Amino acid sequence: MEQKDKLHSRRLFIALDIPEDAKAKLLLSRDAVQLKGKYRWEAMDKIHLTLNFIGDVEEDKIPLINKVLDETLRFKSFHCKITRFGFFFKSGDPKILYAVLEVDRSIYEIEKFLSERLKNFDILTDRKPYKPHLTLLKIKGKTEEGFIESITSYKFETISFLAQEIVLYESALNVTGSTYKRLKTIYLST
Repeated sequence: MEQKDKLHSRRLFIALDIPEDAKAKLLLSRDAVQLKGKYRWEAMDKIHLTLNFIGDVEEDKIPLINKVLDETLRFKSFHCKITRFGFFFKSGDPKILYAVLEVDRSIYEIEKFLSERLKNFDILTDRKPYKPHLTLLKIKGKTEEGFIESITSYKFETISFLAQEIVLYESALNVTGSTYKRLKTIYLST
């Protein structure tokens, strides 16, 4: 029975889409950091701001998720700034390199709204404390000496953008990583 359920589920998350020009500027800043090692950076089309990670969900619940997304039309677009690079650590080692965001409080309201509304339909989301960030690199293994200092000491011009699109994505896992497919897009009012 478990195998049958797995065949009819999809791995989903809800994200704030980042405008292409902001992503391009971010990748130019990232590429300007001089690193010695070879790293597999996140592709430009995968850079997004996760609002709610849903995970595996039965296909018959997707219309309910779409209904909740439609309700986000009540929110207005808002300004964000990408200001610097940061790390998430595990056991003292860097595991995620991300871009730090300065965001309007609206993002926390949207994230909370989505979590609460989805919970009403028995669709649970990741309940870690919410920290808006843009993942740039998932670090596997050890980094070269000076890696953290090279990243954290690099200063770039603040990248500002208007957050306007909330997207429901499907994430398909495969041997080369994950691929994302847009299932629904909501445009926030201006």
